[in-house]
Amino acid sequence: MTIFSSIHGFFPLIISLLPLVAVRAFISVHESVPIEFALAASRRGFGAVVVGECIALSSSPSFAANEQSTTNTALPQFLLASQQFQAESSNLPSGLLESRLSSNILEPPPFGMEGTDIFYPSWFSGYWKISSETKDVQAPCGVGLFGGNATFNNARQDIGNVLNYGCRFLNADSGGVIADREFNVKSIAKVSMGENSVVDVSAATPNKFSCLLAPKGAPSLLSVDLIVLNRRQETDEDPNKFYCSEVVREIAKPVDESPQQRLQRQASVLKEIETTSVYTYDPKRDEVRCTQRSASFLLPSSQSEMAMRMWQISRGRAVDVRFYDVIYTRS
Repeated sequence: MTIFSSIHGFFPLIISLLPLVAVRAFISVHESVPIEFALAASRRGFGAVVVGECIALSSSPSFAANEQSTTNTALPQFLLASQQFQAESSNLPSGLLESRLSSNILEPPPFGMEGTDIFYPSWFSGYWKISSETKDVQAPCGVGLFGGNATFNNARQDIGNVLNYGCRFLNADSGGVIADREFNVKSIAKVSMGENSVVDVSAATPNKFSCLLAPKGAPSLLSVDLIVLNRRQETDEDPNKFYCSEVVREIAKPVDESPQQRLQRQASVLKEIETTSVYTYDPKRDEVRCTQRSASFLLPSSQSEMAMRMWQISRGRAVDVRFYDVIYTRS
């Protein structure tokens, strides 16, 4: 497994850890492969778990659009309008998240930014030991759009692997329980990328997570931005069950490339990652079990003919779908 494919795994982890909802990542070992594809290869590397357990991000669609405007990628105007339309989604029926998870729906989620953060039930508060197992990796639009045979095969090798790490959830001043994003990301990075892999965390808010990574064995530092675009949470008749989902845009790039390396590397393929989780609490054992689904969607780019062509072929459907079983036990 390459160091870059490992990183792609780290992001879904981060996303899941950030709000306990979702983020898989990006980076390619070969300079000729788009960064995002490299990161997508294996969530053990550095992203799947964090995404599902760490990122409770939030913001208004206009904020998300402004964040994206700084990334050198222009999105069609109709996509920005679509994001604004999705913001009026809080009246969607309950049970939406359960259906997206159980039915493995490939279309983008219909909800927008429905909250300022993911607020977990009171039983989530405290420090947890986590065991996260990759259960399945799918390429619903074909291996080519997943990132190629090598990327897909590397990702499939992660099935059955278990990643163990710690995470923490805090009582919010406004009520409810929120993820300790920075603590959780550093915890998962230490396990998956090396003891000193997180060089700096410049932003750790419900809206955005930005960090500078130094993966062990990597040829350069990596600048990573995770921007939350959509968020939704649902309760159940059973007080010990909780659903949440977030859509995060991932942006990663080397920060100390030589001019020659920069010319050789292809333009990145932007992705948005939807991570949906259902948590079930067992009060007798003081244990939480989670089923998590991560779905990656390609985005069009006016600066990359390849990215635009790939987006058109996908027809807006998820190109990378992964399932995880996660167990939380008290420390």
